[in-house]
Amino acid sequence: MSAKVSLVIFLTLLIASCSAKRKPYTPCKSLVLFFHDIIYNGNNAANATSAIVAAPEGGNLTKLAAQFHFGNIAVFDDPITLDNNLHSKPVGRAQGFYIYDTKNTYTSWLGFTFVLNTTDHQGTITFAGADPIMQKTRDISVTGGTGDFFMHRGIATIMTDAFEGEVYFRLRVDIKFYDCWSY
Repeated sequence: MSAKVSLVIFLTLLIASCSAKRKPYTPCKSLVLFFHDIIYNGNNAANATSAIVAAPEGGNLTKLAAQFHFGNIAVFDDPITLDNNLHSKPVGRAQGFYIYDTKNTYTSWLGFTFVLNTTDHQGTITFAGADPIMQKTRDISVTGGTGDFFMHRGIATIMTDAFEGEVYFRLRVDIKFYDCWSY
């Protein structure tokens, strides 16, 4: 009989511990940065920081890309600033790509790295994830880093802070690291 009582007590404690409220995670480090994307439109080569490098419309003469850019792939090398002013001193570069991946709305998939090189921050932060562009805020994964951000992981909340047609947009990136390594 004591084995049954022990099992009941064990199961009761297990259920109680599983249903207890978990403490919310708190970030070990936070950072807010802005990056500015100036898309090449055929006339702005001197200022452009990104370009569409693959497009189904031009590659195989389909018309799929026209409305929501479905299938377009863009690469970028954008300045990163501490505030939302394009003319502020850059603290690094955002380098990577985005793929427009939905036929019936504006969405993309992002893969990029922040390369930071200032007295405050040295190293890289790598991001990957879906970007449902029409949502006010969206979260993408911080998958790792180097230097001051060695093996850091977390979540970046991105917001389109400003845009001018299809030529310029600025993203506010609120980074919260939940896994911070030090060596």
